[in-house]
This record gives sequence, C-alpha cells and structure tokens, in this order.
Amino acid sequence: MTGTLPSDIDVLIVGAGIAGASLAAELAPHRRVLMIEAEDSPGYHATGRSAAFWQESYGGVGVQPLTAASFDTLA
Repeated sequence: MTGTLPSDIDVLIVGAGIAGASLAAELAPHRRVLMIEAEDSPGYHATGRSAAFWQESYGGVGVQPLTAASFDTLA
C-alpha cells in the first residue's frame, strides 16, 4: 500500500488471516473497516497451513454448518 490511509475508516485491521478476516467480518456491519495484508492473498501463512483434515461433522451447532458449506471450496 502506498500513500495515506483513507480518513473515513473507524477500524484498521492489519493482516488477513483467520483472526483479521473474522474480526473484519464481525465489525463491518457496525463500523467502517479497512483490512490490509502484506501478502498477495489472504490466509497465506499460518492460517493457510493450519488445517490438517476436513471432516463434514466437525464442530458444534454453530460451526458444523460452516464446515459442511466449505466442502466445495476445499475439495
């Protein structure tokens, strides 16, 4: 990123891994959020390497539907 940050943001999130992206998603309906990332794509480092397996039934009531919905992306 070059130049100055936009003046109309409320929250700046540095990093587009799972933590940064999750925080941005939670805050976006309530605040003006800007997320910046140094890499060419989000989740490039630890986030992109943290999943060792995929199991459709993984997670509790709040997580399992997200796990199942991710199949097409991960397959």
